[in-house]
Amino acid sequence: MSKYLILYRHGMAEDKEKSTDDDLRSLSLRGKKLLKKSVSGFKTMLGNHKNIKIYSSPKLRARETADMLSEELDLEDPIYLDFLGTGGSVRLLRDLVTDIEPETAAIIVGQQPFLSLWSQELSGTFLRFKKGTAACFKLPDEGGEAKAELTWYLQTREFVKIDEK
Repeated sequence: MSKYLILYRHGMAEDKEKSTDDDLRSLSLRGKKLLKKSVSGFKTMLGNHKNIKIYSSPKLRARETADMLSEELDLEDPIYLDFLGTGGSVRLLRDLVTDIEPETAAIIVGQQPFLSLWSQELSGTFLRFKKGTAACFKLPDEGGEAKAELTWYLQTREFVKIDEK
């Protein structure tokens, strides 16, 4: 029984000049609109996963993204974990996934450069996560240090296109 991990970068945030504390930067109005438009396509890519959990960085823009995903996908409230906002080691991410049930998809909402680094460490594939980008990995059944398989990788505009078809 497989487990899936989806790394999801937060939506577009307001300019850095609007907040002196980077952790408190909110999603921009445009970022909220694009995220809302892209959720239907993201839901299509989730396919038939019945058990989905959202984990998020506690940084405001990630929290807002996770909250919007949770609401739009009709899921339980996100779980906020400090290490997702500080770029903790991939070991913490592996431990998190080890604890979830089989046939579960765990959505990790975070920011750069951590998502790219975790992608590299999990699968051997370095991916650039622009704002609103997500990548899904099928995790090896045996766990441990085995490499995850990248199953899809899409940016916001591609999620929107899915919905338009």
